[in-house]
Amino acid sequence: MMDANYYLDIRVLESSDDTDLKLGHIRNQIYTVIHGAFRKLPAHYALALEISDKLKAKQEQFEKKHGRSAKPNFDILRIFAEKQDELDELIEAIKGHWKIRDYTVLGASIPVPAAKISGWKSYRKFRIPTLKAERTKLSHQNEPLRDRRLKAAKGMPFFQVISQSSGQGFTVIIDVQDCENAGYGLPDSYGLARKESPFALPVF
Repeated sequence: MMDANYYLDIRVLESSDDTDLKLGHIRNQIYTVIHGAFRKLPAHYALALEISDKLKAKQEQFEKKHGRSAKPNFDILRIFAEKQDELDELIEAIKGHWKIRDYTVLGASIPVPAAKISGWKSYRKFRIPTLKAERTKLSHQNEPLRDRRLKAAKGMPFFQVISQSSGQGFTVIIDVQDCENAGYGLPDSYGLARKESPFALPVF
């Protein structure tokens, strides 16, 4: 079990043309850098997704103008760890990267404000079966599992990541669930909870 005692906020900065595409593209690159650091110390860092007041106001303007909900978006990667020096080590590992320097506001590691915790959220990797795996299973009466999961994933946040070992691109889809407590699991190398090792992070 990892106690989320300290946290670090990394805010992704939008580029000059201020488009969602640019924010998403930069955010993917920043997460790829962070994921590389996570892999060196697996089970030490847990990831939460937050939205800044600036981006929240921008989404509200969009919804008011167009009369429909804005697509899921976020610009703050909030990273939790049990010990402060673990977050300090992460900062040292990534602060020299030009993408971190040019496209983020890198915060400091600070204690979680226990008195302000209002709930718990679990961030889990959402898996979509491959077509090959789908063919080996009995399909759902009305709709195959793959199709249902593809539809569900449309409303979920995600990262598009480039593997540092193979150079292949892949998508990390994140299922965010409200929880009653912190749980007992440990994060994977993406900073996310697993079905077999569930845990939740504080909301404040």
